[in-house]
Amino acid sequence: MKFLFIGAGNMAQAIINGLINNKVIKNNEIYIYEINSSICRKLKEKYKINSIDDFSSINTFDYILLSVKPQVFNNFKNDNSMRNLAEKTTATQVIVSIMAGISIEQIKEFFINCRKIIRVMPNTPALIGQSMSVISAEKDIEPKNLEFVNKIFQSIGKTEILDEKQINAVTALSASGPAYVFIFIEALISGGVLCGLSKEIAEKLAVQTVLGASIMAGQDRTLEELRHMVTSPGGTTIAGIAELEKNAFRSSIIQAVKAAFKRAEELGKKSS
Repeated sequence: MKFLFIGAGNMAQAIINGLINNKVIKNNEIYIYEINSSICRKLKEKYKINSIDDFSSINTFDYILLSVKPQVFNNFKNDNSMRNLAEKTTATQVIVSIMAGISIEQIKEFFINCRKIIRVMPNTPALIGQSMSVISAEKDIEPKNLEFVNKIFQSIGKTEILDEKQINAVTALSASGPAYVFIFIEALISGGVLCGLSKEIAEKLAVQTVLGASIMAGQDRTLEELRHMVTSPGGTTIAGIAELEKNAFRSSIIQAVKAAFKRAEELGKKSS
């Protein structure tokens, strides 16, 4: 097994960490191509993995994971070394992409010799092994390849296999979702400070509240049941909820997901 990461940013590092800690792949089977020499050196020292400086040996890798930003991928067509990458890949290799907005068809157009392409959308909780990753593959992918990629992303959290047409919606919800949650936590903290708490205490309360509520949400009761458990008639919670509804709290979140979905579609069109 030889596994190559093209780009070694935060998400790639989280996956490398998951692969090694869960013994999915051995250290010496992992390679990175990273133009930032400082990051490359640090990862090689930390994880005892390998690196490549060019794509002369690209046809020797079983799996190639594209972990660059979609804007970077759009520039590959104008880069001689990247065109060399595309030309030297083979039909037996599996290309795995975690790029937002870039479709399987667009990846196939660049990697002219490749026909085994799997698209994955993880999210940033991968950094602590709590990712929600959604996997999509072209219809002719071999089951063993899909099973192995699923195992890779299970090493950093939970996975779901869906049709690619749903990936942009996934990007808008679970991939962008952590940022919405962080803003909510910041707002809770500010509210606590406004009511007289110190920032340190407000932050501790807000973070643990959201963490605890999230764990409860993943159990057997419905969200409506959980909400009713907290909401007493004429109490403090219903007063707060009424204010949220007056300020279009739900609608704002819905529209945020919709806007992120639209942007994911735009990124795909720009790379066409």
